[in-house]
Amino acid sequence: MRFAVSYVTRVFMVMASILTLCLGAVFALMYSREQQFRQEMLNAQLTLLNHQLLDHYDGGVLNVQIWERSLELPLQRLRFSIFDSEGNVLYDNAGYEDDLGKDVLSFPSVAMANKSPDHLGYNAREVIDRNDGDPDYYYYACLKDGDLFARTGALGYELEFYDMLKIDRKLIWYAVLIYIAVMLVTFLSIKKVGRTIQRLSIFAQKAENGEEIFDVEAFSNDELGKIARNIVLLYVRLQRIMAERDRQAKIALREEQDKAMMKKNLTNNINHELKTPISAISLELDTLMTNKDRLTEAQRDMLIARCKANTDRMLKMVQDILTLNRLDDGGDAIQTELLSLRDIVDEVVDNLIIKAHDAGIKFDVRLPETMMMVGNAPFLESIFTNLITNSIAYSGADTISIFLQEEDEKSYRIIICDNGCGIPQEHFDHIFDRFYRLEQGRSRKKGGTGIGLAIVKSVAEFHKGDISIRNLPSGGLEFTLVLGKQLPTENGDAFE
Repeated sequence: MRFAVSYVTRVFMVMASILTLCLGAVFALMYSREQQFRQEMLNAQLTLLNHQLLDHYDGGVLNVQIWERSLELPLQRLRFSIFDSEGNVLYDNAGYEDDLGKDVLSFPSVAMANKSPDHLGYNAREVIDRNDGDPDYYYYACLKDGDLFARTGALGYELEFYDMLKIDRKLIWYAVLIYIAVMLVTFLSIKKVGRTIQRLSIFAQKAENGEEIFDVEAFSNDELGKIARNIVLLYVRLQRIMAERDRQAKIALREEQDKAMMKKNLTNNINHELKTPISAISLELDTLMTNKDRLTEAQRDMLIARCKANTDRMLKMVQDILTLNRLDDGGDAIQTELLSLRDIVDEVVDNLIIKAHDAGIKFDVRLPETMMMVGNAPFLESIFTNLITNSIAYSGADTISIFLQEEDEKSYRIIICDNGCGIPQEHFDHIFDRFYRLEQGRSRKKGGTGIGLAIVKSVAEFHKGDISIRNLPSGGLEFTLVLGKQLPTENGDAFE
């Protein structure tokens, strides 16, 4: 069974191994250098004793013994020897002259002193000479002076020489503390990096699964953390852009579907609306053709008048549909000019004053003499014509008021209202829809096409404005019409 080891753990194990090897090598080198240094100190001390030994040797034993007593050292663990270049032992404080024999010249310390330029030599040899049986080391130093050799040996655990050879325990503790400190710093650093890597791994998994990521987790403030944060931020921005793109695509698709549905409904409504007058005209013409000898002149005139009324209705419907198509296309296809809105309102009122008088309605127009704006005169006329015509036909009012409610540098806010019966609130949301009627057949009886208020809204929007509707508390219906002036400024731009 394989155990999953995290990336951070693997990195820490590798770094710990490298650091352990490096610190171990450094400690081993330091230990070796320290041991070599202490051996050299011991060698120097023993060499000094060799110098004193040769200085007190004049061919007899007495001076050497006096010198030994003057040292004030327990020399039972020190060994002094003097021999010549032939290997003859002249003196040995342990009394083992015969035991040394001729092989003394082959001892490492003696051979080194015999060959080295400074005539000094030293070496260490392991011995087992203690009660506990543990090995220790005997250190030898040799000095050649002419034909004589002085050789001194000291057992490592005896005398002050033992202190020379001991490695300072503080060095070991320092090495251990440094090792622990380095490992701790390494662990904390790798843990910090590992936290960033772990969060990046979680982020990558979420990104692979296509999960939404809109919140960026806090990363460390180092270079890796900044890179990770930038990667996540880039993904978040891309995700938001894609979400916005999808949202816009859905909106565009919905708009296209709405347009397709609107065109389908418009086509159906047009077919339905044209079918009625065409059927009526066909029936009236058939009646004229089949009964022309039996109809009175008055009856013929009535049928001809009905044909004319239905023809006019179809013509107005076609004109209204063409107007809506032009407004839907918009753009530069519709010509605009600088004009006076007050002049347009006055012209519409003059054209409808007789019709209003016949319905018992009077006008109350309160507009400034000059209301300049950039627009299309025929379209603006259609706004006021449709609103006033509907009020005359359906409101039952006796007064139609038109006045300026508010004006600023960009637009006019105009009120068109009557004191009639108003309309039910539930129709407000659809009153500007194409072919929408409050009551079926009401517009047909009055010659309406059901497109007039849709034209009013489209024309208002074309002129950077809008229109709203409400019932007045005192009775009657009020339209609030906003029209953008779109007048050029000093730099040639237009208000919009």
